[in-house]
Amino acid sequence: MLNRLIVASLLVLSLAAISCTKSETTTATETTATTATTTAQATTTQAAAAPEPVSIMGALQTPESVLYDADQDVYFISNINGAPLAVDHNGYISRVNAETLKVEPKWIDGSKPDSTLNAPKGMAIVGDDLYVADINTVRRFDRKSGAPKGEIPLKGTTFLNDLVADGTTVYVSDSGLDAAFKTTGTDAIWKISGNKGQKIASGPELKAPNGLEMMNGKLWVVTFAGKELFPLENGKKGTVTTLPSGSLDGLVAMSDGSFLVSSWDAKAVFRGKPGGVFTSIIQNVDSPADIGYDAKRHRLLVPHFMESRVTIHPLQ
Repeated sequence: MLNRLIVASLLVLSLAAISCTKSETTTATETTATTATTTAQATTTQAAAAPEPVSIMGALQTPESVLYDADQDVYFISNINGAPLAVDHNGYISRVNAETLKVEPKWIDGSKPDSTLNAPKGMAIVGDDLYVADINTVRRFDRKSGAPKGEIPLKGTTFLNDLVADGTTVYVSDSGLDAAFKTTGTDAIWKISGNKGQKIASGPELKAPNGLEMMNGKLWVVTFAGKELFPLENGKKGTVTTLPSGSLDGLVAMSDGSFLVSSWDAKAVFRGKPGGVFTSIIQNVDSPADIGYDAKRHRLLVPHFMESRVTIHPLQ
């Protein structure tokens, strides 16, 4: 009898163990399935939150720079319309309504008798003046009417590229390149006060300075002949941050202390902070030149130099 009770007890325990194992297996399977479903839902949500960029094209020819004028709520787009150093009098500035994206293609037209533009690149605003870099001259226009207001030739420059302003003073980079993008040795940073230009930094260590930006009272620079980001301090390079790739062009400062930087080599736009790691936030963008940023709508504005279009990317 005792033996029968022992056997019965062992049978009950075995059945209980089997039941428990099945229950654990079922729970684990359900958990895995739930995790898979959650991951799939997250992936779907993430994909839905990253819409395809909107393109502005048709009216553009070799766009080099995009600048957001918050006061007028418009985008200015500089169009070289040919070779970057050609004195051909056919460069132009397009103006785009930021809300409707309606384009005024040749708002400032270099082919008209009263305006001169050859190969316009970087732009900056001071007061009611729109400053435009044009080969070896910085030209001024009324930012509301487009009327010409004068020019500032910078003797000895070869490839004026980007512009930035600190509210009163305009800074411009000379990338020191020829038509084949080979060095000419004029690499420099200039500042313009009133109608006078002054060279404040120069030398091969600047590595074809390109994009300029102001942050916390400092002038920041990225290099086209390298992959460096640095502040300019008393005419010298400050602490250098090395980015993942080179041929850097556009530079935009963000409110959190990070920078957006476009790279031709990577076909990407990087984001990061000085001294930290930069990662790509936009990929597969050919010839990304002097990028702009619409702070009202949180839009990254990317001119595709070789594709004659500008893409608009929402940023989270």
